[in-house]
Amino acid sequence: MKLDVGTFAVKELRFSSGTYWSGGVLEVNKDELLRLLAEDTNVGWVDVQVARPGEPVRIVRIHDVIEPKVKVGGDAVTYPGVGGRSTDLVGRGGTHRLGGMTIMVCGEVPRENADGTKLWAGNDYTFVDMAGPGAVTPYAETVNLCISLESAQKLHSDDWNRMAVGALLKANDYLARAIEGQRPPESRVYDTDRRDPALPGVVFMPVLASVEYRLGPFTSMGPGAYGVTRLTQPWLLHPTEVMDGAVFGAYNENFTWPLTNTIVPYMCGRHGVDFNFLGVVVVRSNWESQAEKQLMANRAAQLALDAGAQGVIVTTNWRGQRFAETALTVQACERAGLKAVLMTQEEDNEDGTAPPLLVAFPEIVAAVSTGTGGVDATFSSVQKVIGLKAPPAHWLGERPAIHGRYGVDHMHDLYGYGKQGVLDFWR
Repeated sequence: MKLDVGTFAVKELRFSSGTYWSGGVLEVNKDELLRLLAEDTNVGWVDVQVARPGEPVRIVRIHDVIEPKVKVGGDAVTYPGVGGRSTDLVGRGGTHRLGGMTIMVCGEVPRENADGTKLWAGNDYTFVDMAGPGAVTPYAETVNLCISLESAQKLHSDDWNRMAVGALLKANDYLARAIEGQRPPESRVYDTDRRDPALPGVVFMPVLASVEYRLGPFTSMGPGAYGVTRLTQPWLLHPTEVMDGAVFGAYNENFTWPLTNTIVPYMCGRHGVDFNFLGVVVVRSNWESQAEKQLMANRAAQLALDAGAQGVIVTTNWRGQRFAETALTVQACERAGLKAVLMTQEEDNEDGTAPPLLVAFPEIVAAVSTGTGGVDATFSSVQKVIGLKAPPAHWLGERPAIHGRYGVDHMHDLYGYGKQGVLDFWR
């Protein structure tokens, strides 16, 4: 596929009487946007604030993060299939993006539902500092439009997620007005159909958890492909489809933004230079039986072979059985003759008593560590907290360094985007 991406860089975002972009400045009519977000009757309270790089601001209870982008011409939409959006094929034609900024949606996700189901959500280690020694995430370097909301009544976590995602995508489409009809100052064409026979073929293989096992086959929670979040056989997508948001949704503290803005666009940029980027094989995890886990690993490897690949980059998006399924996927790829590179966070060594990988098959011969999720620095006190209507006072104060033990890490870095590894601090 061929995708023409136009970039409107955002260096400053401020509230104004209108909504438009000019010379790197994005003006947003806050009142108009708030009225739009409040149209959902499930929304009881909503606010919109801006967090800029270098400000003494902390963003908490982040539910998901996206980059604002819009399709140009035709019926297709970015982030397709989510919340009833069109499922027309994306990844081709034109897309305009507001580069250098994000939209974040924040709030308290219900942790326990009336039916007894529980979610792991909103821990006190997941936050973004925009300044100081704790500004180690990529979001500390972007201009962030933060939507904070509360529901009008107690909702099931799935309904709360639909409310939050609806707000996120309404804001995305609203901001598209700012660049509607404008010619982008920067433009780049990604043509993955053009291939160099002298270069090896590579696929990216993210293992993404489904929440079907907990909330049923029609849940809106968790990452989905074209809005389908359930456990399915692996999907083979064009890389540019992923850049347009065909894979969307947060699983715990793993957000949409890294899926669309890290490995995939980088590999698209190296297509035809270092390798031929043949596709993205989306593998679902949280299968119940060992046979299912092994079958899906084998099918993923076969899809990569069918695409003509000689190598794969495999990532996970959680620990426990999700990582075990990732390890099985690497094993299946190597056994099929594919050169597999695993990119993952390490387990904390628990004072030398635990291995760096929960599962370490002999076939895992190449691995890239993105650290343990620890931050060896005290997070400075801040002047402002964004994300909750009435944030507890402790969020304003200093936060201790995060060691990185199992289940306790700062903004999971599974795609190598952060500055949380030991080498980053050593430098």
